[in-house]
Amino acid sequence: MKETSVVAELGDDWCDVTADRAEDCDLDHLALAAELSTEVHPAHPFFGTALEVIAHRLTNDDVLCRHRATPSRYSILHLTWSHREEIGGCPTIDADGEWRHIIAYENAVDAALSESAPSGAAPSGAAPSGAAPSGAAPSGAAPSGAALSGEGRKPEQGPTGQPREEAPRRPS
Repeated sequence: MKETSVVAELGDDWCDVTADRAEDCDLDHLALAAELSTEVHPAHPFFGTALEVIAHRLTNDDVLCRHRATPSRYSILHLTWSHREEIGGCPTIDADGEWRHIIAYENAVDAALSESAPSGAAPSGAAPSGAAPSGAAPSGAAPSGAALSGEGRKPEQGPTGQPREEAPRRPS
C-alpha cells in the first residue's frame, strides 16, 4: 500500500520507503526493516508486534512504522544501527498513536527546534525548554485520552545510571 500522500505531510526530511527512492536518499530501504527486527528485543514493548516500515528520516535514524494489526496506529522509533538485539528502552519509541498524533509530535519537535535556534541559525538539536518529551503529547496536541502513549518511553536513567535527556534528536 502506497503511503506517499501521508509521508509527504511529514516534510522534506522523510523518505517514503514505499515509493521510488528519493534522489537524496542513499539508504538501503530493505535494511531498515531488518535492523528494526534485529534491535527489538523480548522486553521491548513492540516485541512480537508486526510493524511495517513506511518511511525513514533522512537527517537521523528515525523510522516511521504502521502497525499491521491496527493500520490506523503509527509509531516513530529511533534505531541505533548496532546490528544486534538491543537492551533496555532501545530502540526508543519517540511517538506512538494515530496519524494526527504523529503530525502533532512532528509539529511540536519543529516548533521546539525553531524556538531553541538563535535568530538566523540552524537548530542545534540541543534540549529546548518546554520541549515535549518522547512519547508525550505535545502542547496543543490531542487531549489526554487520545494523547500519545507513554509506552516504551525512555527510562529516567540509562543502563549506566546516567540521566537520559528527553530532547528531540533532529540534527541541524
